[in-house]
Amino acid sequence: MISRHSLAVFKHCVAIGFRQTIAQKVHLIGVMVMYTAIMVIYSGMIRMIPDSDLAPFALTHVQMIWYLGTTEFVLFSCSSWGMKEVQNDFLSGQADLALLRPVSDSFLRISDWAGQSLARVLLLLIPYFLLILFLAGEATMSIGHFLGLVLSMPCAAFMMLCATYMIGASCLWFVQSEPASWIWQKAIFLFGAMLWPVVFYPVWLRSFVWFTPFPGILMLAGNWTLHMGLASYLLGFVHQILWSFVFYKAVVFVDRAILKRIQTGGL
Repeated sequence: MISRHSLAVFKHCVAIGFRQTIAQKVHLIGVMVMYTAIMVIYSGMIRMIPDSDLAPFALTHVQMIWYLGTTEFVLFSCSSWGMKEVQNDFLSGQADLALLRPVSDSFLRISDWAGQSLARVLLLLIPYFLLILFLAGEATMSIGHFLGLVLSMPCAAFMMLCATYMIGASCLWFVQSEPASWIWQKAIFLFGAMLWPVVFYPVWLRSFVWFTPFPGILMLAGNWTLHMGLASYLLGFVHQILWSFVFYKAVVFVDRAILKRIQTGGL
């Protein structure tokens, strides 16, 4: 049960993260420029794929552009650079003071990052839609599909933010968190089906990815542009909820391990 105090702290941290992101106008412009450059390049590459290669998968160039644009939008809305903040605070010893707070450091950071992600989504949503509409030439999502995309983003963001914190904290055991970050990013790329819908994967890999959290992070969002069956979307939401619970428990476990590591002088 979430206490009133914890809920108040969460709201306060979200508000702080939201305001900080809103104030970083130059940074947001840079994010959108980078997103635009990536999508212009990739949409041109997708257009080069022969229709005959997409036909067996019942896909079109328009759907492929919307799919990639949506998965990239999710990634850009929830950046992972907080990992460096966590690593630097632990290595410098600044994070030690956070252990004295009544609310865990992970809770405060993830709440703050949630506010930042919310701001990015609200600010980049319309530019994302207009850019992909321009590149694809037409829209593929109905209002219902668009709402489904929006509903799929909170759990996806939660899992990415939990992973960001745990990856940053991995420096306590592995000196640097960059190796864990590199593995995480490549796993999202492959098992999250970031570039290509999962129908392009071999059958065995198509089944395996569902045993990982990554379809719930990227694939579900992208699938809303492909007009798949209702059962597929419901399965995606169930997958998201289950893995979000796993990530929550993982963060609790890591918090305890961090406390034990620091108390025993492991740094």
